[in-house]
Amino acid sequence: MSQLNREVLFIKKVKSITALLVFFFCLSFVIPGTAAADEIGVPLSIQEALELAYSNNPDLRLAELEVKKAQILRDDAADALTWFPSEGVVSKVFNQVFNGYQQAEIGLTTARKGEKAAQDQITKEVVTAYTEALKNYNNLQALELTLKNIKELHVVSSAANSIGFISSYDYQKSITGTQQAEEGLRAARLAYEGSIANLRSLLGQHPGWNPVLTSEALITEYERGELSIEIIKGSSESVLVWTKGALLDIEKSKEDWILPDLSSEMKEINLTTAELNYEDAKRTARVLIEQMYYGIDAIEGQIKMAELAYKTAVKDEEVARLKYDLGLIPKVSLIPNAENLESAVLATSQAKINLSNLKLQLADLKAQYAFLTGETVYDDGDWSRPPAAEEEV
Repeated sequence: MSQLNREVLFIKKVKSITALLVFFFCLSFVIPGTAAADEIGVPLSIQEALELAYSNNPDLRLAELEVKKAQILRDDAADALTWFPSEGVVSKVFNQVFNGYQQAEIGLTTARKGEKAAQDQITKEVVTAYTEALKNYNNLQALELTLKNIKELHVVSSAANSIGFISSYDYQKSITGTQQAEEGLRAARLAYEGSIANLRSLLGQHPGWNPVLTSEALITEYERGELSIEIIKGSSESVLVWTKGALLDIEKSKEDWILPDLSSEMKEINLTTAELNYEDAKRTARVLIEQMYYGIDAIEGQIKMAELAYKTAVKDEEVARLKYDLGLIPKVSLIPNAENLESAVLATSQAKINLSNLKLQLADLKAQYAFLTGETVYDDGDWSRPPAAEEEV
């Protein structure tokens, strides 16, 4: 083979290798690796969840644009007022221009409120989604502990059945109980995965993103005013009410002006409709505030009882461990209601999970109630701090 042919073949090989390298380089962007696609076990506090939602949710950007648009419309309407017709204020055109300015002012005020309401809405949704996922995780943990206890009993049942200590019927019940617990665990796992999927969507994350929720609800009480005061406050500050109030203000602004293509009869109908909608919104807000007020009271009472139950369970477990160490009680027992160590351990775990779920429920109710009454929706004092933040303190 001539020198020229060898050079030609070498060049062809180089080109082929280069093409393959370019191909695989491009492929690495088209098909990301498993480690990049599946982010499993990413720690996520509720504060981090809120920050993700604020940065990825388009509703905040839309609300911001609405404010800018309302500002432009208001400025344009103000500029139009520099013109004054020869007929004076009785001119229908001037009436229309001035009323347009009034409506633009109302629109700007409403848009500014709407921008804050959009963030509060997102905050409320994140708190609800985060607490729901945590409750489902707690329920999953509780069922895992229950299944572990049932399986331990099943091992003892199998041995007892082999020596005739229990009947085949009782042993079959043990098998059925284990199967039922496994199905319950599967359902709980699906519920947890569904709540994580909802949170993932709300935060704008890809399907392979599976966080580990690190925050815990600490709240045990929610300080509020008297119910009558809360209703009065909510009737004016609730987003349900002020949105309808803005529409009512627009209709009221038309009352004293002669507007083209709008008869006095039509103005009266529109005004009455807006008034009825406004009153209906206030009535709805009052009902919701009252229902949630009493619901929060009920949860606070349940938390107090759950705290006592947990303290009792901890003491019972300490006593059971002491008795077990002394050989007074077995680790597990087939006798119903008989004292044993595993039952005491399980009771403590379940009491702790129940208390945690009630705190999460109160945190969620507080967020919903605060949104409804125009209060601060999220309070970081209601939640445990991320590990890094605790170390800094």
